[in-house]
Parts: sequence; C-alpha cells; structure tokens
Amino acid sequence: MVATLVQLRWRITLNALRNNIWATVGLLLGAACALGMLAPLLLGAVALGRLDPATVTLVAGALGAVVTIGWTVVPLLFTGVDATLDPRAIAAWTAPSRALSTGLAVAGACGLPGIITGLALLIPVLTWAVAGSAGAAILALLLAPPTLATCVLLGRSVVVRAGVSSRRGRDLLAVVGFFAVMALALLPSLMNSLLDMERLDFGGLARIARVLGLTPFGWALAAPGYLAQGRVATAAALTVGALALPLLLAPIWHRVVVQAMTGPARTRTRSHAYHARGIGDAGAGAEGLDVLPWQRRLERASSGPTAAVAARCLRYWRSDPRYLVQVATTLLLVVVFTGMAATNYSTVMSSTAEETSIKLTGVDFSPGQAPGVLFVVGPVIALLCGWMIHDDLAFDSTALWTHAAAGLPGRCDRLGRELAAAMWQLPLLATLILVSGWLTGNWREAPAYLGAGLGVYGVALAWSSLTSVLLPYETNPPGESPMKSRTSGTAFIVALLQMLGVLVIGVVCLPVLVPLIVVVIQEAWHWGWLLLVGGALWGGGAAWYGAVLGGRLLDQRYAHVLATIRSWPGHDAV
Repeated sequence: MVATLVQLRWRITLNALRNNIWATVGLLLGAACALGMLAPLLLGAVALGRLDPATVTLVAGALGAVVTIGWTVVPLLFTGVDATLDPRAIAAWTAPSRALSTGLAVAGACGLPGIITGLALLIPVLTWAVAGSAGAAILALLLAPPTLATCVLLGRSVVVRAGVSSRRGRDLLAVVGFFAVMALALLPSLMNSLLDMERLDFGGLARIARVLGLTPFGWALAAPGYLAQGRVATAAALTVGALALPLLLAPIWHRVVVQAMTGPARTRTRSHAYHARGIGDAGAGAEGLDVLPWQRRLERASSGPTAAVAARCLRYWRSDPRYLVQVATTLLLVVVFTGMAATNYSTVMSSTAEETSIKLTGVDFSPGQAPGVLFVVGPVIALLCGWMIHDDLAFDSTALWTHAAAGLPGRCDRLGRELAAAMWQLPLLATLILVSGWLTGNWREAPAYLGAGLGVYGVALAWSSLTSVLLPYETNPPGESPMKSRTSGTAFIVALLQMLGVLVIGVVCLPVLVPLIVVVIQEAWHWGWLLLVGGALWGGGAAWYGAVLGGRLLDQRYAHVLATIRSWPGHDAV
C-alpha cells in the first residue's frame, strides 16, 4: 500500500508537470533555490558548531519549532499546497484503513518539501559533530526521522481537517491569511522592540528561542543540545517526548482520514438558504421557501427586486472572504487613523531662541481628554466605506448574467448594492462619531462632523455606482484567495482610477466640506445641526442620483460588462 501510494503520488505529479510547462519551470526553480540554500546552511551549521553548547541549543530548538510549525502554517496560507493525494479525492476508489493512512503520510513525506525538510533535519548532526559532541550528533541523527514524521502528520492533519480543499475551508483560511499578513507587517516593529540594537541586547530574542525549544515543536532538535551540556535527564525527557509525538499523531491522522473520506460535507455555519416557513404543513409550497430572509424585511422599505439584491449582497458581506477582507481592512484603518489623528505635537523654544526642538507629548484617551482632531477619522472612513463597492460587479463574476437574463432593472441593482453596504457602514460611521465625542468630550462638534461624513459617504457611493459599470477592472474570481494578486496589467489603470475618484469625490463634496471648515475655524458649532441636515440631504441625493444614472448605464452595458468579466483569467470557469 505504501509503495503504491508513493508511486501514485509521483506519477500524478509528473503527469501534471508534463501538461503544464510553467508548473515545471516553477518546480525546478523552487528546487534549485531550496538546494542552493543548503550550502549556506551547511556553512552556518559549521560556524554554529564552534559556539558554546547553550547557544547552539537555543538556535537548534527554535529552528526546529519554526520548521514544524511551518508545515502547518504554510499550507494554510497558500491553500492547495501538496494536495496530490487528498483523502477526499480517493474516497471513491478505496475504503479508509490504517494502511491507507500510513501510506498517505509516507507519500506526503516523499514529496519535494518532505525531501528538503529531511535533508535540513540532518544539518544538526554536522553542527554537533563540529562541536565535538559525538553523543549529541548520534542523538540528532536518530531523532531526524521522528521529527519529519511529526511535521508531516501534524501538518496534514490540520490542513485536511480544516478543509482546505473545500470552498468553505478556503474562504475561512483566506481571511485568516489576511490577518497573518497583517501580523507579518508588524513583525519588524516587534523585532525592534525585542532587539536593543544600540546596546546589542538580544535577551528578548533568546527568551523566545528558549521557550520555542521547550515546546513540543522543538523537543527533537533541542534534546541533543541538553545532552551536550551534560543535562542527561532533560535530554532523555525531551527525547521520549519527541519519539512519542508521531505515535500520538498517527491515530489522530487516521481519524482525520476516515472523517474526510466517509463524513458528509459540512459547513461551519447554519445555512438558511432554503429554510421553509411552516415546514411540515401540508400547504408549504414554493411560496413557503425563505431563500433570502432579509429580503422580506427590506421589502418594507424598498421594491422587491432591490430588496432581493440587497439581501444577496448582505450574504456576501458576511461570508465572501473578498468582502470580509475589506471589512477587516476598514476596522484596521480605524485603529491606524485614530492613532495618527491622536498624535499631538508641541513645539518648545530653547532658552537661547536660536533653535527649536520638537517633542512628542503623551495622548490621553480617557473619556473627555482625547484631542478634537479625532473627529476627522469619521469623514475619512466614510470615504473608504463608500469606495468599497466601486468594483462590485466584478466580484459577482459571470453570475451577473442572472440579472441580465431576468431583466432586472439596472437601477434596482445599483440601489440594492448601496442599501446592503449602507446597512452596516452607516452604523459604523455613526459609532465612530459618537465614540469621538465621548473620548474628546466635545459633543457639540459631533453633528458637524457627522453631517460632513454623511455627505462624503453618499458621494462616494454615487461614484462607486458609476465606475463599477463604466470601468470594471479585474479582481479575483469567487472561491479564490483575496490575497492572490492579479497580473493582467491593470495595476496602472486601477491606480489612475483611484486617484481620479478621490479628486472627483473631493470636488463634489465641497458643498459640505467648505461649511465644515468654516464651522471649525469660526468655532460656530451651533451651525453643526444645519450641516448635519444638509450633509444627509446632499449625500442621500448624490447616492440616489448615482444609482439612477448607474442603473441606466448598466441597462445599456450588461453585455459589455459580462464580456469584460469573462475575459479575465479564472472568471470564465465560474
């Protein structure tokens, strides 16, 4: 069974490479880069072996933990990696068994990542041999196979259990990957706080390395180091733990394989798609199907087609990772802009009056003490929120044909998308203004900024309703990770469109921005209530006019928009 699965794995891989020249080139380049890294690693291993055993133990244990965790994290972030023998794909050809689970694990270790990892796990043997510790070198050699088995069993168990090969699993992991990228962006700041480069103090990094080495992920590579230091009891305990890990993970992996091959397709959320009202009643028919629950609620304030579009878009906003990434980005930008707006600088003149020194003063976020500039965050976030649907038709991909085939008026499409976005964005905008008033204690300023924010938001919605019809640009198709970049050459067009959009929105918003500036300069906050009413009317009118005009354009350009979307890579298969 094991030999058959290993042979099958490489046969599938070679057939796929034979049919895709670019995949072959990518594999060869990846293998060359990986093998090219072995030479520097060998030199580093020799240099590391000349250091004291305590330092070598820290480095080896931390690197071992990183490698083990990497086998789990990397496939989750880059979905579909090494899925040649996914248990779900072979469920129709064989029944689950322990022999099958063992064969799948061995086949996973015999791939290119497993081979490179196996070679890398032999490097500590060279390090301890250079250090002159024969016992540690032998122990490192003996623990290399169990370490590779731990990597494969842990990684495959988590990846298959998470459902990377399913649509729901990819959607969830795409959002997780977005937050992981955001965390990596903050890594330099974290490293700067851990490393005191002025005094070359690496104490913080050493503590993290020590903790990683003592976790189950680093036991195998840390054990030889403790043996070299003469701490035999600690080395023995870590060795027993490292040998026990694959034995504990093997039944878990078998259980995951059985569930993947025999269990029904499940989702993490309860589906309301076809929940029948009054099910069980004899009269429950087609009219009893509650396909979009929010449609019934929204029909009280809008037409049926508009409510249907809005209800469907609301489902996108809470389930589609491409929309969820936009929501997460907006919330993250709220925090970033708040920190930027709350930064308060003061200029202090020296006693000689010949030079000026600038220092950063502390910012107090206690209620009633925050700086008034915090209100600016509201209008800025309003602009970004209104901008979110500027490529909404592209997100629909070729499913847009259902609107054209059903004869849906373009105005209903535009109004429905605006309504869905406004249902969560307007509460967010109002919350930001109210929180700013609470933190600053300047409640009298809130109406003016809220009115300006409403005006900016409505104009941004209007611009988005027009540009998504006139200038749709390529985006990732449904089911694809939102972190994957598109390379169709539209980046320059997108940049120009964004700059033009900000300029146009700024000009159209002058009737609300100029009064806001006058009110702020003159401190005539009692006029803020008039600005609130005017901003709401201006923004609402702009959004309505944008939806009507964009609807007329969409009625004329349904076929053109569909043809444009279908020409993008990946969208023709949706």
